[in-house]
Amino acid sequence: MLNMTEHSVWRISLAHKIDPAFTANPKVEACFVFGSAALGISDQYSDLELAFIWSYLPSVEELRATAQNVGVNGWEIEPYGEAKQAWLEQFYMNGMKVEAGHWARETIDNVVIDVVEQYDVSQNGLLFEKQAIASHLQRAVVLHGKDIIKQWQNQLSPYPEELAVAMVQKHLKFRPFDGQHILTDRCEIPMLYENNCAIVRWLLNMLFGLNRIYHPGFKWTRYFVEEMNIKPSDFFARLERVFQSDAASGTRELRQLADETFDLVEQCLPQVDLKQQRETFNRLYPRWKLPVNG
Repeated sequence: MLNMTEHSVWRISLAHKIDPAFTANPKVEACFVFGSAALGISDQYSDLELAFIWSYLPSVEELRATAQNVGVNGWEIEPYGEAKQAWLEQFYMNGMKVEAGHWARETIDNVVIDVVEQYDVSQNGLLFEKQAIASHLQRAVVLHGKDIIKQWQNQLSPYPEELAVAMVQKHLKFRPFDGQHILTDRCEIPMLYENNCAIVRWLLNMLFGLNRIYHPGFKWTRYFVEEMNIKPSDFFARLERVFQSDAASGTRELRQLADETFDLVEQCLPQVDLKQQRETFNRLYPRWKLPVNG
């Protein structure tokens, strides 16, 4: 990979050392690196993220025994995801924190089908879990089971047009933006910025759909924004200004970003009707003047 950071190179080399100890188990059908190392953008704060695909989901005891055989330190494990159909294992090796996700092959088969055939836009908190797995598969550095991963990658490409529509429609829930101006005038800073965060996330979610990118989550936002071809000009720099300039300037910038994103939806997904959303977004709250005496 071009321009891979030294931190990513080191983490991937460590993954190649870890992999054989786990994939020696015949029940492990595939293993790959995901996250910042696979993207080539790891830094000094990054851990190493690995995924293991099993013929069926292993027990805690089986994973504990494997970890003991490998000789890892600080081993922990917990159920992963809303459906709890996976394990998230954490341990330290060569001084590096490793997060290892363990899934059954059937689970990943079903996730891919849900995303590409059912146009899944479900969330667990802020995370689009199934789309995040799809993103990990597409960007994987494969250590074991290349044919299995390639099969899933082929299913995931191209990104379904119906999923793009579903991602945009799911997030057309903007309230009248006039409320942000009122919060700004009142200097209600906590509420203003809490709402700003929600609006920015909705805009990003829509842009992931417009750009046909499976939603990877909100880490490394700058990286994924750079990858987007469809976005308001200078999008990330303007996001920074929303939060780093004075409240009134940030509010004006956010309003402009939202309007420009709506324009892009109309240009790129004309089948999505924005009429009602724009009317709601542009609606003004009433103002009352004091009565004139006399």
